[in-house]
Amino acid sequence: MEKKRFWLIVSLIFGSALFFYFLVNFGLTSAQLISQNFNPLYLSLYIFFTLFAFFPLTWRFQAILIGYDKKLSFWALLRQTISAYSLSYITPTVRLGGEPLRAYMLKKECDVDLKTGSSAIILDKFVEFAGSATFGIVGLIAILFIPGFPYALKVAFISLLVLAIIITVGFYIRTVNGKGSLSTIFQLARLHKIRNWHTFTQTIQDVEKMVGEFFRNHKKALFFSSFFYGISCVIFFLEFKFLLLSFGVDASILDLLLAINILGLVNFVPVPAGLGFLEAGQSTLFAALKGDGNIGFATALLIRARALFVVGLGFLLITHFSGRQVIKEYKERAKEQNI
Repeated sequence: MEKKRFWLIVSLIFGSALFFYFLVNFGLTSAQLISQNFNPLYLSLYIFFTLFAFFPLTWRFQAILIGYDKKLSFWALLRQTISAYSLSYITPTVRLGGEPLRAYMLKKECDVDLKTGSSAIILDKFVEFAGSATFGIVGLIAILFIPGFPYALKVAFISLLVLAIIITVGFYIRTVNGKGSLSTIFQLARLHKIRNWHTFTQTIQDVEKMVGEFFRNHKKALFFSSFFYGISCVIFFLEFKFLLLSFGVDASILDLLLAINILGLVNFVPVPAGLGFLEAGQSTLFAALKGDGNIGFATALLIRARALFVVGLGFLLITHFSGRQVIKEYKERAKEQNI
C-alpha cells in the first residue's frame, strides 16, 4: 500500500509539473483564443454529443448483458456507466478504476450476481480495448505519412498500440483456450476490493469459464457490442469537430483522428485524470499539425472542463445510490427485528 501511495504521489507531482509547464507557455494565449472565437452554437453541439456519448457506451454493455439473458433497464445501466466513469477518472487506472463500483451497483440495483456482472464488465472492456487498438492502427498509419511529426509521439503511439494489441489478442486466445488470464485483470480493475471478494477463490475460475463460453457461443452479442463501439467512434469525431469549431478551428478528419487517438493514449498513462499528459499530448500534436500548440492546449482545457462536469454528475449519482442503499438496508434490518 505504501509503495502504491508513493508512486501515486510521484505521478501526481510529475503530472502537475507538466501541466504547469504547458499552462505557463500556452495558458493565456489559449484562453484568449477561446474567448475571442467563442461560438455558443458549436459549444452547445459539443456538450450535446459529449453527453450523448454515454448512450452507445451503455448500449454496448447492454448488448453483452442480453447475451447473458439479462434484459435490464437502460437508464439504470446509464447511471452505472456514468458513475463508473467518474470514479475511474480520478484514479490512476482511468479505464478500469470504476469497474468495481459498476459491478457492485449492477448487483444492488439490477440483481445481477457478481460472477455474471464481472464477466460482462470484462467482456465490455475487451470490446473497448479491441476497438481502441483498431482505431489506433488507423491513427498509426496516418502519422507515418505526416512529415515532421514529433518522434517522441510516434514512439509513444507505437509502444502503447503494440502493448494494447498484445494484451487484447493474448487475452482472447488464452480465454478461448480455457487457460484464463483474469487474475491480473481483477488486480488492475481492483475487483478484489469488493467486500468478501477475497474469499471466493473459485469465483475467478468460474468467471473465466463464463467469459470463454461467451466468446465461443455468443458471437452475435459481441458483434452488436462492437457495432455500438463503432457508433461511439462516429460520436468521438463529432465531439472533437464541434469542440474545435467552438473556438474557431476547422479541423480536418486527419486532425480529428489523431486528436482522438492522443486522448486514448493519455487514458493509458497511470496518472489521475491524465493530469499534464492530456495538455502535453494535445499541445504537441497541434503544434505539429497546425504549427500552433495553443489550439491543443485550448482543446485540452475544454476536454478537462467537460470531464469535470461529468465527474460531478457521476458523484451525485453515486451519492444518491449510496443514500438509497443505506435506507434500503435500514428498512430490511428494521423488518427483520420486527419479525
